[in-house]
Amino acid sequence: MAERGAWLLKPPPDDARTLLFGFPYAGGGASLYRRWPDRIGGAWFCPLQPPGREHRFREPAARTVDEFTTALVEYLDRYADRRLVFFGHCGGVPLALATTLALQDKGMPLPAHVFASGWGPPHEGLYGRLNFVDLATADLGAEVRDLFRRLGAPVREDFVEVAADILRVDLELHRPHRYDPARFLPAPVTVIGWTGDDVVPPAQTCRGWERCAEVRYEVLDGEHFAFTTCPPSLVDLLTHDGGF
Repeated sequence: MAERGAWLLKPPPDDARTLLFGFPYAGGGASLYRRWPDRIGGAWFCPLQPPGREHRFREPAARTVDEFTTALVEYLDRYADRRLVFFGHCGGVPLALATTLALQDKGMPLPAHVFASGWGPPHEGLYGRLNFVDLATADLGAEVRDLFRRLGAPVREDFVEVAADILRVDLELHRPHRYDPARFLPAPVTVIGWTGDDVVPPAQTCRGWERCAEVRYEVLDGEHFAFTTCPPSLVDLLTHDGGF
């Protein structure tokens, strides 16, 4: 079990010179990446565990994107001698982008590459139905059950309420945040669309990023949650564009 305040379930080995960080999907934690291997090409995979969920359940969750990035950037300082690569899917994308800018603001080493999966141009707003539902009336427990159904994973009913609270916190965190189009991201980006994505279709994903990043678009076969299995097509793309 990782110590309190640790963003990683286990530290990367000393010989892992490239670290691929997986940012959390809204409402989830590091376990969403449980089917990813520890090593992808020449990189060590590091699924991030934010406070307020899973083994960090007793810690207060970040309520704003700035709170999230401030805590994460402080943690990442211990890996300033490594080569960093970021991967975010859907709600994880704004967090990966904001963390990149926070590193730049602190004068810290930047990620060599950012992968943005299942998310549209960040300066235009939010994406996905849940970012627009009325949180006062939405049945987020039903959303959690549907998420686990789509992942093909069983969920205990006593966990549903806990997960629904986490999802609410994440949705509230994202809603006021907007990417500043005046800031050009200081890292190249590969934007990934998925052919069967019914949450953020590739027609929304693969356009418009040129205003805020050096970008390349790629569309892979799969639905919105295909990223959780780390399919071979994604592995190939990560290793090729990430340079590891």
